[in-house]
Amino acid sequence: MPTLEQLAFNKLLQNIPVGEQRFSVIRKLGLAYVDKTSYIYQLAQSRKPQLLTRPRRFGKSTLVSACEEAFLHGVEPYDGHESYFKGLELEQLWSYVPWNEGPFYVLHLDFWVMMQNCKSVADFEEMLNEQILSFAQNTHLELQNTGSAKQDAFAQLLQAVPDNSVVLLVDEYDSPLTTFFDTAHYAESEEAARVLRGFFSWVKVQSGKFRFVFITGISRLKDTSIFSAVNNITDISQDQDFGAICGITREELQRYFPENLRYATAQWLQQPVAQVTDQQVEQLLNELAAWYDGYCFSSDGTTHVFSLWSVLCFFSVRSVSFDTYWYNVSGLTQTLRKSLLKSSWAERLSLLAGDSVTVDKEDFLSATSLSSMQPEVLLFQTGYLTLKAPFASKVRLGVPNQEIKNALSRVFYRELLPTAADTLDDFSLNLRTSIETHDAAALQICCNMVLHSVDYEHYPLTQESAVTASLYLAISLALLVRVTVNKHESLGRPDVLFDWQDTTVVIELKYAQTRGTTQSLLRQAVKQIRDRKYGETFDRRPYLWRLAMVFCAEDREITKVQVVS
Repeated sequence: MPTLEQLAFNKLLQNIPVGEQRFSVIRKLGLAYVDKTSYIYQLAQSRKPQLLTRPRRFGKSTLVSACEEAFLHGVEPYDGHESYFKGLELEQLWSYVPWNEGPFYVLHLDFWVMMQNCKSVADFEEMLNEQILSFAQNTHLELQNTGSAKQDAFAQLLQAVPDNSVVLLVDEYDSPLTTFFDTAHYAESEEAARVLRGFFSWVKVQSGKFRFVFITGISRLKDTSIFSAVNNITDISQDQDFGAICGITREELQRYFPENLRYATAQWLQQPVAQVTDQQVEQLLNELAAWYDGYCFSSDGTTHVFSLWSVLCFFSVRSVSFDTYWYNVSGLTQTLRKSLLKSSWAERLSLLAGDSVTVDKEDFLSATSLSSMQPEVLLFQTGYLTLKAPFASKVRLGVPNQEIKNALSRVFYRELLPTAADTLDDFSLNLRTSIETHDAAALQICCNMVLHSVDYEHYPLTQESAVTASLYLAISLALLVRVTVNKHESLGRPDVLFDWQDTTVVIELKYAQTRGTTQSLLRQAVKQIRDRKYGETFDRRPYLWRLAMVFCAEDREITKVQVVS
């Protein structure tokens, strides 16, 4: 028999729409839905084409699906059931939308889904035309063949409809481009751009036919697809009024998932749900924010959102687990991997430590193609970096949260320690045990396990910063905790600092060129920890474990360790 706890979790789990993107299905089944419908009201004020770019799994498809439902059926009951907008903000706002009478021909195309069955641009072009012809048949439109029905189906469709009657919804418009580019089929990618330009050119040529055009994607490209074909498009991607159109804000998280938060808090603290306090829920929210919040898309830098996919997956796991949920499904392609690995180790560690990189505003807003796009801009568009400040002549980008820090650490770790993947689980277990038991000798063995695995030819441990960087990456990956390098305190900066369960670990590392200097450098590290009171001048866990370490270049390992009381 299931326990009461299992029953409670199963009930909450039934409400989580993981994997379901269709708005009508989410509403029909009574699944949790974060009400974004007021944005549909804002979008529907205009007849101009509008473009929204966001990373994958941020809710674009559900938003497009809700737009489809609104223009197909409005907000009144139909087919014997209540409107799916019943109780949502759009129910009251739809009457204020201009030109909302309809009926509309709502053409909804998902290019990502289409690309799953396409091996070439010719396949995509054929499938696109087939879907348009099928739509025309299903909506009882008679198209006049001009001798090349499969080549100009969209043009024929627009000729057959009255003015102001077409609602065009295109989800993941750039999927044909990115699919072929990521697989190094660059010629196919250019050919896909040609097909897209031809398709979207009709939005400009036959602009009077359209009531509403909404296009989503990941990349914003100036000289391909819609940007050269539709010069009157409104790009709302960094518009401050649409900063929270996708993702989920902290307020929304509290409003729509109160029971999930309380249950997760109970699991996190290992206590009954009935005993969970509001303050404890806030503590969990703070931890969730550290892991999954921090995405900013608005040019004024004021609005931050959580990764919706990560939050839903977090609530879908019975035992609380802060994991890289979004990253696991985000699709780290070869193109992205190359972009990640273009920067130096100093630049990578700087990003993971919370620093920013800057790009010119023009380069950020007007990327011309995937091949020429700056790596930082591509990483922003795909969700690995985010805006860190309001727009200026330079755009500041940085890592949004702990999930992405851990994911990037994993990528970097595999480059740094290509032969250590098989021992990662052992390293993680031994590291945790050494910290929990405060065993300095065991911790020394763990650290040396990492340092012995470093690719010395490519990443020689010739200075203290290289040793620190290697330990930082390994520890952050193994424990999935926030590891800080050179954290500023009131009296100095310890080399490595992190929390694990009830212990705050502080490491001061010295680099010895020869064996004869290790003992004096150890004394120097111990004195530095004590004199500068490392770990004593900020909030910390109940136990403070401070260690002085010395790496000896002759032995290529840590040879001296001392616990500092």
